[in-house]
Amino acid sequence: MPRTPLHLDANSPSIIVPVTARDRSELGRQAEALARARAGAVGVGVDAGAGEDGVADIRAYEAEDDQDPAGAARPFDLIEWRVDLYESFTATVGADAAGGRDAAGSGFDPVPVVAALGALAAALPDTPILATFRTTAEGGGAPLSDELYVRLVDTLAASGLAAAVDVEYRHPLAARAIAAAHDHGVAVVASNHDFDATPPVEEIVARLAAMEEAGADVAKIAVMPRSAADVVTLLAATERRYREAEIPLITMSMGAPGAVTRIGGGAFGSAATFATVGEASAPGQLPAAGVRAALGLLHPGAGQP
Repeated sequence: MPRTPLHLDANSPSIIVPVTARDRSELGRQAEALARARAGAVGVGVDAGAGEDGVADIRAYEAEDDQDPAGAARPFDLIEWRVDLYESFTATVGADAAGGRDAAGSGFDPVPVVAALGALAAALPDTPILATFRTTAEGGGAPLSDELYVRLVDTLAASGLAAAVDVEYRHPLAARAIAAAHDHGVAVVASNHDFDATPPVEEIVARLAAMEEAGADVAKIAVMPRSAADVVTLLAATERRYREAEIPLITMSMGAPGAVTRIGGGAFGSAATFATVGEASAPGQLPAAGVRAALGLLHPGAGQP
């Protein structure tokens, strides 16, 4: 079972912040920055030191001198770790992926993945983690064979450190990956990304419905607008599916034209938005502090501890 459960509600949209580190050193710096941002809102301090595995060992502690901002809104609610960008892992499987080999476990070393996930969990002990390997087919940072994709999802879920794992619903082995996560009691965020266009309302609704039918616990779609009308299309599709869905939705229109969906999506049924504390992981992501302020106006009480 995950250490911290996943709770999403369109009436109080959550803010998800990406962790995009390439190596252990950068992971430590990003984790420390997130811990400090979180600490500034909840009245704790951060102690950062060198961990045994080379990842910064970051622990939150009660800050005696900090003024207690009782009731202050959290700057973010979840973090998404982009495993496909983490070269300390992807370098170990690159040869297999490039060669198209699917030998069971060939070249797969779970140690750097679990160690990095553990560092994030230690830095942010009360923050749910969404673990994501975005494939190159959907704009990800590294290739991975189909079999290793499933094994990675299983490893992330089995660690007990992630509240949820991302599974691309169009992946050839999506059903196996979803089953593997559920075997460990971990939620699945089924996802789909279109960096070229915005499909019609009916197609977006159909994709979100297919994710639910596949057994996902959350359905996510991100599309690229070419006009203001495309942004309206995404919002209309979200509202339509929200009326029928039995699982939370996460939807967004990317790039600058779609920024309104990252702030106002909750009014149409989107239960979370992605924002930044540092580097973005997709076009159009806005700073978390500004998004939190905007959500506070649209959804009073959002982000309260």
